[in-house]
Amino acid sequence: MKSKSRLDFAVCAVIAITTAAPAQIAPRAQSLIDKSIAWSGGRPALDGLRTLTFEGTLEVAGLKGSISLRARGDGRQRMEYDLRVTKGLECFDGEAGWARNPSGQIEDLGLEKAAQLRRELDRTFNRHLRGQGVAVSAAGEMEKDGRTWSLLRFDYPGGSRYENLVDPATGESVWSRTTEDGRATWSRMSDLRKVDGVLFAFRQETFGEHAAENQVVTWTRITVNAPLGDDLFARPGAGARLARLAQGRMVGEWLPMELYRERHVFLSGRVNGAVADIVLDSGAGLTTLDRAFAESAGLRAQGAVEARGTGGVAEAGLVQGVTLQVGDLTIGPLTAAVIDLSAVSKGLGRNVSAILGKELFHAMVVDLDYPNARIRFQDPGGFRYDGSGHRLELLAAEGGHKNLRLSMEEGEPVIIGLDTGQGNPLTVFAQYARERGFLNGRPLSESKGGGVGGATISKAATLRSVTLAGFELREVPVAFSQEDIQGAFDTRSQAGNLGAGILTRFRVLFDYAHGCLWLEPGPEQNAPFPRDRAGLTFRRDGDALVVAFVAPGSPAAGAGWREGERVTALDGEPVGPNWWRVTARWTRAADGTTVRLTLADGSLRTLVLKTYY
Repeated sequence: MKSKSRLDFAVCAVIAITTAAPAQIAPRAQSLIDKSIAWSGGRPALDGLRTLTFEGTLEVAGLKGSISLRARGDGRQRMEYDLRVTKGLECFDGEAGWARNPSGQIEDLGLEKAAQLRRELDRTFNRHLRGQGVAVSAAGEMEKDGRTWSLLRFDYPGGSRYENLVDPATGESVWSRTTEDGRATWSRMSDLRKVDGVLFAFRQETFGEHAAENQVVTWTRITVNAPLGDDLFARPGAGARLARLAQGRMVGEWLPMELYRERHVFLSGRVNGAVADIVLDSGAGLTTLDRAFAESAGLRAQGAVEARGTGGVAEAGLVQGVTLQVGDLTIGPLTAAVIDLSAVSKGLGRNVSAILGKELFHAMVVDLDYPNARIRFQDPGGFRYDGSGHRLELLAAEGGHKNLRLSMEEGEPVIIGLDTGQGNPLTVFAQYARERGFLNGRPLSESKGGGVGGATISKAATLRSVTLAGFELREVPVAFSQEDIQGAFDTRSQAGNLGAGILTRFRVLFDYAHGCLWLEPGPEQNAPFPRDRAGLTFRRDGDALVVAFVAPGSPAAGAGWREGERVTALDGEPVGPNWWRVTARWTRAADGTTVRLTLADGSLRTLVLKTYY
């Protein structure tokens, strides 16, 4: 159930392109460079840039507040914003960096984010045309804003691209396009003024693929070469201490958890005193409340930021002062996202009041004993692992998330996202699946899933092996995301997403403070993976199950099942809250097993189970 609530900013207002004497750049591109330099202030003024300080206002996602950016030519940058209902800080030191999230925690910048900021700083201080690490070209003409521009293109290793639209006669350049991880963002500069001989845009509009990404920055002050000390960029301590155990304990008590549909961790708790059904989801970028639940608890959301989930993009409001209680743990106050989760609840067949996200994993060691359906929390300051499990290194990812490495079918280890909220054992993203040819020559079907943003259809197949932390898992049913999905899985920076279908085979200790997981195998570690052998995806509707999807090539498809048919009993058991336990038995049944389904009209149909992918 991975989601990313995004407040990403592109805030470089320097109009100039470069002053360097570039190497190995074609004459046409060099001509555009020279004209743009002259238009934006000339070489002497641009060569003198050492530091830049910007202060102004930011409008994004229906919110408005202050923003500041301080950048040094040696590769350091600090960006800070305060939108009242949410605020944050992001700092880069030339190699790596850190961020303060909306709830005040300090997180590592992801590797991709750090690389992106490095590229932006190179452009801010006009280094990107020196021919070092970037390919520069003149890429023809483009119509934009009623004018014809020459396109000056910069291609970076890994597929990132930056393009300037340049007037070939005057060198004017007020439009640019940035493509990161396959997603394009346009920027338009206006209110142009010179400061110390350099032309700056005091207004910058940015347009993303989704309306909630659009933003306007208006600089009220731009200062050139003001002193910026090292202390501005120094990483602070751990940040806000959001989680605490009762009576100051270092180790909490074991708490029961419900492993709903054998995959999703549900916890009983309270949100600001209101009883809540809480899903634990490391893939949630912000703790998230259902809109109707938040309103009933007296929590009013503001703004409309982008929430990129597995099913696509949705809009989320923001609310401050959210505190959750689970057993002997209190976490908060948090800044939480507020989204209509009714579709998620409907798809699961179970009410979801809140999704407790990555903030908890950053604040505590989370000891998830899947085999024994229990959980406890430990203070990371005093935690030392002394068990027999295998250590798995965690890598910093976008927005405070964590990645890890695993290998598929004896391939080289690849970077995978960590997501307890995903029900599948593993989702493989489209680009990596294409590179490995995973969809060629093996039985395929389709499956229906989803989360924040809506439902998705994925290809379903089986990998011979998946290896992580030294454990080899055989015959793993896997979902392959489609090429055209525009959600959290639409990324080239990861090969896939590790979900609960694999994690549930272990006791897993999430130790973000020490950058690792500890995996202790449970009794089912080497057991055959449960898999769908019927081909029916159900959606519960009161006392009936509605067929929401029929998998191609499945027994259900062969028997003529259709979407919309209503089932009132499974193997003679009336549909109730635990209906999924019957279908879970089917996932472990032998091929050839006959199951009975009673339809709403009282008729009885049989289905012969079979492995079909």
